[in-house]
Amino acid sequence: MKRKASRPPNHPFVAHWDDERDIGNGIIVTLSPGQFFYDDCGVMGFDTVRAAREALRSIAARSKRQAQRS
Repeated sequence: MKRKASRPPNHPFVAHWDDERDIGNGIIVTLSPGQFFYDDCGVMGFDTVRAAREALRSIAARSKRQAQRS
């Protein structure tokens, strides 16, 4: 079954969302400047939309915690 390209999330941390699953790759997410998945990694690939969105939720939660500490 062919997968339907996912609609990019309207999220302030996402600079670019590239769904390449139809060519055998994954979903490539590029974060906005200053946002990181880990260390200094701002680009990451995911196999599923769910995994990509969970990673974004994790980044949002981490950012919120850091803002509360300030």
